[in-house]
Amino acid sequence: MFRYFHVLAVFLLLPGSLLAAESPLAREMAAVEKIRGLKFKHDVVVKTIGRREIPERLRAEMKRQMPYPVDDYISILRALQLVDGKTSDLTGKLLALYEAQVLAYYDPTKHVYFDISELPDAAKEAGNAEMLKESVAIHELTHALQDQYFDIGKKDDALRDDWDGQLAYHSVIEGEASLVMIAWMLDQAGQPVDAALKNDLLTNAMTEGAAADKSIDPTAPRYFVESLKFPYLDGLRFVVAAYKRGGWKELDRINVNPPRTTREILHPEQYFARTFTPRPFNGVEPPNALTVEHLGEFHWSFLVGADHVHGWVDDHVTVTCSDEVVADTTWDTSDHAHDFRDAYVAFLGDHGVAAHSTIDGTNVRVTYGAPR
Repeated sequence: MFRYFHVLAVFLLLPGSLLAAESPLAREMAAVEKIRGLKFKHDVVVKTIGRREIPERLRAEMKRQMPYPVDDYISILRALQLVDGKTSDLTGKLLALYEAQVLAYYDPTKHVYFDISELPDAAKEAGNAEMLKESVAIHELTHALQDQYFDIGKKDDALRDDWDGQLAYHSVIEGEASLVMIAWMLDQAGQPVDAALKNDLLTNAMTEGAAADKSIDPTAPRYFVESLKFPYLDGLRFVVAAYKRGGWKELDRINVNPPRTTREILHPEQYFARTFTPRPFNGVEPPNALTVEHLGEFHWSFLVGADHVHGWVDDHVTVTCSDEVVADTTWDTSDHAHDFRDAYVAFLGDHGVAAHSTIDGTNVRVTYGAPR
């Protein structure tokens, strides 16, 4: 199922104070190698395209990644109450949001860096355009380095049916690329990244900058915006926690055995201590199923709030061809299961959806109809 475009929303991570810094011209690949401690195995193919080509390329990427038509994807989002059923032209709003954020992108399926000849309008107003373009190149070339060493395109494709697992993996690769980019920007200003990471000022500044990002259309559905930000902001927090444990070598180890759930991204200490063991997701669809999804802690937090998803263990959420939803979830304790059930049923009720629920120990089943 389509989850995420292979594009860069790095504009979310560039507060004005950093954009204002002056940057000399540099060889970006050498800069990435110096920061990351890895040498490129071969040159990166670079192609330049015009901004007017972006919508067509985004649509093509959606078609490539989806096992069903775009209209079905939108129906699934509506059925799961991730987007407002009354909002019109959701596909157009999704494309517009991504198009406004794309500055350049590395495609791990083609192994090509695509440079976009024009900046988006919001980026033109942000400050030093050359600094911005160079920062983007650092970020995207980090993806190229990840691809050469860790085969990120193949790993991403293997997770296409695991919504939560794919989002967690994107958080690792985007968080790492963001930290490399930030380390380069700080170096241009004569500031070592290790010093900036000691008091959390860096990640807090990035979060605040993204929250106030004027490049995002205020009418864009909240789910689209939050799922766009998550790999960059929460991914950055996870990667910073990893870096503090063992520098870039720790990131090498994580790339070999990355987190498999957004629970581990949101709670890095559980990943490092191995106190939580993710269950393999089996997305085999029963008869009459449009899709079976793995939502994970990020999506449940989005729906019912982080206070009601403590102890998430696993889930299988089936959307049938008749738009009925069967949400099976597992929790670590009975108390957490009851708390989630109550919050989820209340959430659905607030959205005019009558739900039926059952609890068996730590397992919760909630069913409801979601007419188109």
